[in-house]
Amino acid sequence: MGGAAPTPSGKGGKKPLDAAINLVPFIDLLSCCISFLLITAVWTQLARMDVTQKSKAPSGAVDEPPTPSVNLTLFINKDGYIFSKSTGESTPIEMQGEEYNYTKLAEIMTQAKKDHADKNDITIKSDDAVIYNKVIRTMDVVISAGFPTVSLSDKGQ
Repeated sequence: MGGAAPTPSGKGGKKPLDAAINLVPFIDLLSCCISFLLITAVWTQLARMDVTQKSKAPSGAVDEPPTPSVNLTLFINKDGYIFSKSTGESTPIEMQGEEYNYTKLAEIMTQAKKDHADKNDITIKSDDAVIYNKVIRTMDVVISAGFPTVSLSDKGQ
């Protein structure tokens, strides 16, 4: 007799269910999925600063005439700062070597807050040549001086 059929080794004459599962492809698939999810995840709210964009159009209809108030504006360019009020006063703040003079800016902002205690808003207008890091650091100085509502716009508006 050439070859006898193998005899079943399970209970009741069934085939055995001992199957070897190769886990390496499964682990590779899971590691690829985890890597994909980590790379494509959006990491927001790590560092956030609230600013409002200065717009020309009013946000709502106003029936009563606006009360005259002083508008404060801080211009940033490659030569330094220019702090101006809508009353026509202007204060230049020269650069200190290669760096902006943040201490002088803090003094002027603190004095402006003392002069206009009711003001909480200021507009920062930046030149295109100014580095983003310098604008953020300037905003930090202005906010710490007591102007929590910062509007950011370009120099043209």
